Amino acid sequence: MATPARPALALRWRWLLPVALAVLVFHFTPFGEKLDHEFFDFSSRLPLRTPPLPENSALVLMNDDTMKFLSGRGLGTWPPPRTVFVALIAGLERAGASRIVMDFIFLDNSRDAGEDAFLGGLAAATPSVVLGRMPNQPPVFWDDDFQKAHPQFFATPRMGNVEAQPDRDQVMRTYAGSGMLAHAAFTTPPASEGGLLRWHGGLKQIETRGVPVLPASGFILEGLRMLPNLTKATTDFVPEEFARALAAEPALKGRGLDDVRGRTVFVGANAAGTYDQKRFPIGRLEPGVLLHWTAWANLTSGGFIRALPRWSALVLAALMVAGLAVAGARQTGGVIGPIIAAGSVAVATAAAAYAGISAGFYFPPATPVIAAGFTLLGVVVENFWIERRRRHEVQTMFGSYVDAEIVELLVRDPNAIRLGGERREATVFFCDLAGFTDLSEQVTAEELLHLINGYLQETSDCLMEHGAYVDKYIGDAVMAVFGAPKPLPNHALAACRAALGAQRILAARNIELAKTHGRTLGMRIGVNTGSMIVGNVGSDRKKNYTVLGDPVNLASRLEAANKEFGTGILLGETTAALVRDHLAVRPLTGLKVKGKNIAVHVAELVGEFADLTPEQKNFLAVYGEGHALYTARRFAEAAVAFERASTLAPDDSMTKNLLADARQLAATPPPDDWQPVLKLTSK
Repeated sequence: MATPARPALALRWRWLLPVALAVLVFHFTPFGEKLDHEFFDFSSRLPLRTPPLPENSALVLMNDDTMKFLSGRGLGTWPPPRTVFVALIAGLERAGASRIVMDFIFLDNSRDAGEDAFLGGLAAATPSVVLGRMPNQPPVFWDDDFQKAHPQFFATPRMGNVEAQPDRDQVMRTYAGSGMLAHAAFTTPPASEGGLLRWHGGLKQIETRGVPVLPASGFILEGLRMLPNLTKATTDFVPEEFARALAAEPALKGRGLDDVRGRTVFVGANAAGTYDQKRFPIGRLEPGVLLHWTAWANLTSGGFIRALPRWSALVLAALMVAGLAVAGARQTGGVIGPIIAAGSVAVATAAAAYAGISAGFYFPPATPVIAAGFTLLGVVVENFWIERRRRHEVQTMFGSYVDAEIVELLVRDPNAIRLGGERREATVFFCDLAGFTDLSEQVTAEELLHLINGYLQETSDCLMEHGAYVDKYIGDAVMAVFGAPKPLPNHALAACRAALGAQRILAARNIELAKTHGRTLGMRIGVNTGSMIVGNVGSDRKKNYTVLGDPVNLASRLEAANKEFGTGILLGETTAALVRDHLAVRPLTGLKVKGKNIAVHVAELVGEFADLTPEQKNFLAVYGEGHALYTARRFAEAAVAFERASTLAPDDSMTKNLLADARQLAATPPPDDWQPVLKLTSK
């Protein structure tokens, strides 16, 4: 036997280039980025090494209990009056908080200018307070004039940007560099370029690990008690006077109040209606202040995670494809070696990326892992194909058939199918899906294969239950034959009932498609009966049992012609004549297909008589009357009948077309040799 090296090399190039292109396309699709994000999120939820927590922090939240507390005092709307924030700051300061980081923005003036001045003056007088701002937009009460008038209170950072950008999937994973709220929480902000966040967990997890998470209500209550004294201390809301008055207040002690002493306290909101819930990699909606606390915790112990550029993943993927292809070339037979090699590379890449997050850098692993999988598939297919060619130099006759019915018939009676073919009357069925191409652009390859395989399975089962031989699949199209290879009495009737069954199957699938994908599919079916050649077509190496002849071509053209007629199932003239006593059939017009000079009369298969509604029966009767008058050249009377039919079925395009033709022909009679014909200019 000749060495397979040269064929293998040619075969390898056939799959290696598509694999490289597939990896490249995957890398730049949103799906690739999504997988990288999912990997990062998983690693954040279950890190290899849990990052250490800073010991000197706490979170104070305007939660539902706090809002209920405020509501009991007539202050329960959101946002609450700014005196509530004054009380909160005063309470936290006297409870001993070393830094009060407020994740709130004050961009608009309140209705009471005195409240703005009160909050601005007291917050300025409390050096531990850091307020949130939008880029280049300080709180309204800390404008440039105010800061210039009281420079002694703004010697250290007092404001930080609270605006953080989520990724395309609206999950917050990264934090910007200097100038953010977390940086301003430090007396001397650390230099940082930002990066991916190391997550310590959600609110409940960090509380379990020892970080106090407290409601704001207790601090607000204590602060409200101080407001009369603070108000009396100044008449013009001067920060210096507020500072003296606040220092004169006694220190606060007690359960809950002691938990903030000496700590950096992040203050935010998570009550219903405050709209500050955000999506984080840790797997749930959490208060937005947790983002800034997490960034501050990162800056306190080790900094952010550095994300390696995504192009580095593409470079590694290219090296992996090349390496696995070379390694796989040495395995000329069997798949265990390539599977172990590709699996080891993929696992090692994912494990390194997983461990890297705990070490402080992030490598996006999706593209290299997918590249390993694609390359493995190519190597396995190559080796399988080489092995197959070794074992099967010449296919046997039975190996050339794929339909079990054909094989069974040949085994039982080898003379049952003449190799040269025979002429037989049979009925050919073609069906194709309308709208499938549009749907395929909206779903993944896995979903597409699942949808098409399910549809083909159910449709094929329906056809075979009615006695069909499924000849071939062409994408989402199906060709079947009734009456071959086994003789089938009433093959035309069986084909028509199979067509109705196929439509019912699609209708049932459309219900699910409408729910899952927001769209439905249509089906076009052509059925034609006639004398055709039945037998083997192909070569010595590959054969196909099929049918040939004009009736077969016409069935295919009828399937496509449904678009012109606005119908679902079109029947050839012979088929319609054979089934009209058993099924409801509507005559249409003559059809002249491309390449043929003689028109054939076609009809629409409507359904079983027993399944027709009274409205359908009435429409068919009126339409049939109009059609008979139309073909008898009594155009004026036909127009009247078609007009009645059109009111019964306003959406029927064939009725509209015949009505328009009848009116025109009534006004301008056609020549004596006129016949109703629709000419198709394309296949």
